Amino acid sequence: MSTTQQQLAVYDFYTKTIKSTIGLRGFTLQLKVEKAATLDELRQLRDPYVEAVQKAKGRDKAALLAEQLDQLLDN
Repeated sequence: MSTTQQQLAVYDFYTKTIKSTIGLRGFTLQLKVEKAATLDELRQLRDPYVEAVQKAKGRDKAALLAEQLDQLLDN
């Protein structure tokens, strides 16, 4: 997977899961995802994303999504 493909995959993951798991509380995070211009900038949003999911949906859901996100980030 090229860096561009990886960046798009991570972006898609964030946009699909922020709304469905965090809801309106994820609006600010969604704006940060949309402003991110590089894979590194998207990578920096990992911890705030996992923390927000944990607050909204609990530790188990956060761990599951963190694992999926980490697979995308490690490619």
